[in-house]
Amino acid sequence: MLKRLHIRGLSLCLMLLIALVVNAQHPQTSERLNRSGQVTVNAPKELEKRNNANVGKQQQSNSKDKNVKDKKKVESKSDEAKLNELDDDENKDDDKKKDDDKKKDEKKKEEVTPKKPKRNHTSQQTIESRSVGYRIQAYSDNNHKTAKANAQKRARDIAMKFPQYRSYISYKAPSWRLRIGDFKTQREAQAALQRIKSVYPKYAREMVIVRDRINVWSND
Repeated sequence: MLKRLHIRGLSLCLMLLIALVVNAQHPQTSERLNRSGQVTVNAPKELEKRNNANVGKQQQSNSKDKNVKDKKKVESKSDEAKLNELDDDENKDDDKKKDDDKKKDEKKKEEVTPKKPKRNHTSQQTIESRSVGYRIQAYSDNNHKTAKANAQKRARDIAMKFPQYRSYISYKAPSWRLRIGDFKTQREAQAALQRIKSVYPKYAREMVIVRDRINVWSND
């Protein structure tokens, strides 16, 4: 009887020892039996620490990813702003170039098309009287197709250089005539004739001084 008890005691001790050894080698979980008979499994502290460390690493990783995304967004915005600035600069350059081209075109146009000189006489001047004097006959032709147009063209040409002299175009069958000026004396007419000839030598042969009825203007 004692031998059996002794064997049982040794068996229990052996089982307890084995249980202790198993718990020491596998500390992952520990079981606790509560009053309701259910088993509650508690994670060991080392496992909690490990899980907390993993959570911390995951949070750090998420934070880094967020920072990288934010940085990329900022860089993207910065690149977009730079592109917008470049576009603005290009637009400004284009506008400046257009303005410069426009100014050049206007300058060329001014060079090609001479400005009309200001006339010394104005529409406010009135004819006080008519008297006998002198004029320069600059054109006369009886070609009914071209004479009038040629007389008008020559009058414009002379007026460009000598706006102080009035031009008179008239028709006396069968010719159209262009006469210049209202000169009281032949000397005044001769001086004006020399000036016009020096500028328009191609018209010189046709130009002669003639007696004519002239206009006496209010401020002459």
